[in-house]
Amino acid sequence: MKERNNDNIEKVMNYCLQDEFDLADVEDRRLYLNSEVDEKVIDSLAYMIMEFNRKDEGLPVEKRKPIRLYINSPGGSVYDGFGLCSAIKTSTTPVYTINQALCASMGFMIYIAGKKRFSMPYSVFLLHEGEVFDYGNTSKVGDRIEFEKNQLGKMIKEFVISNTGISDKVYDDNYRKEWYFLPEEGKEIGVVHHIVGKDCTFEDIL
Repeated sequence: MKERNNDNIEKVMNYCLQDEFDLADVEDRRLYLNSEVDEKVIDSLAYMIMEFNRKDEGLPVEKRKPIRLYINSPGGSVYDGFGLCSAIKTSTTPVYTINQALCASMGFMIYIAGKKRFSMPYSVFLLHEGEVFDYGNTSKVGDRIEFEKNQLGKMIKEFVISNTGISDKVYDDNYRKEWYFLPEEGKEIGVVHHIVGKDCTFEDIL
């Protein structure tokens, strides 16, 4: 089983992540999202979370080594991003998220999925309504806009509220604008758990 897992890890690394981090990082459960969110998120990061859970199968949660996901992302695809959020939230092996510089839009959603959430002291967060880009006939575009405005919009709101201290009213007051904030405010509203250098040391995120 161990050989199969290592073979799969190396295969994914060679195919998807060779420009971002090396095998030593993966073996130590350090993953990186340093780009826009797209289908590669599912092909690589979500896959790796599943692999670590397979490797940990049978171990109690308290004996599992956490997965650390370092994020510096402007956001991207909501659909692909929520695929990664699903992997993080359903992972029995805990996933910790670290904002290295910017967690914006879908990058923000992925960040708040973490079991424990860390932020570097000068990082930035952005929560907003997002954008829709589509083409095709009027009916199909209208159907997608209707879905994203209602069902998807409701899911996003519920996800933010359930994973932070942001209230229903505060969310409604802010999500239509570009809501930027820094780690201190993030901690006040339950987005950030630990600010590196203030609540924890640098070594805690290594």
